[in-house]
Amino acid sequence: MKDEKINVEEIEDFLTDKGLTPYQLIYMLGKNNSSVLNLNQEDQCQFQQLYTEISNGCQDAGTKGKKLEKLISLLFENPTGSFFECRRNCRTSSNEIDLLLTWNENARMTNITAAFPCFGDTFLCECKNYDGKVDVTYVGKFYSLLSLADVKLGILIAWDGVTGRGGWDSAKGLIKKIALKEGIFIIVIDKDDLKEINEGKRHIYSLIYDKHTALRNDIDFSKYVSRHPAESDFF
Repeated sequence: MKDEKINVEEIEDFLTDKGLTPYQLIYMLGKNNSSVLNLNQEDQCQFQQLYTEISNGCQDAGTKGKKLEKLISLLFENPTGSFFECRRNCRTSSNEIDLLLTWNENARMTNITAAFPCFGDTFLCECKNYDGKVDVTYVGKFYSLLSLADVKLGILIAWDGVTGRGGWDSAKGLIKKIALKEGIFIIVIDKDDLKEINEGKRHIYSLIYDKHTALRNDIDFSKYVSRHPAESDFF
């Protein structure tokens, strides 16, 4: 207990010296892909096993889907960096949600939520278990679910990614349209992203932060808007 008190005092001294709040520290760790937020050894081994099994194929769609759900829930439920309550296969009056994630009490009490505003209060995660890229039709259905649930962030786990190279009629294009018009961000995580996590090169927080930032900046046209010379004649 005495050692614990000393450790807390050392942490407080460090934060004071650097002029940081706890949530700012977590924000920096998350944004800069700090290993502090990586999976612990036990969960990393389990993640690697699941990733290998999914990569090797040889399983039906239902089994693959369950393994993908477990793979992703590990990233949010691990003891090292667990800020979320993760509920799997939640039923609503008209839909089933693969994963529903909300900040846990510890995260809210310590204001860690302010470090990751892109997550909102709640976000949804869907795991698509079929081979091939997810098409525009499913992205539209996922958007409908997010809109109905009044949620601004959706994580779409698509092993082979989504269709298109950014064209407006493709899945990637629709994701941009939805972000632009509705302020709802659909973040796609594919097998390459999961491979980086599996190899310990990335963690889920920096991954989502970077993808959210990229999507937001790609549709942010405010920097191109400047005052027109004729405005003074009208206003």
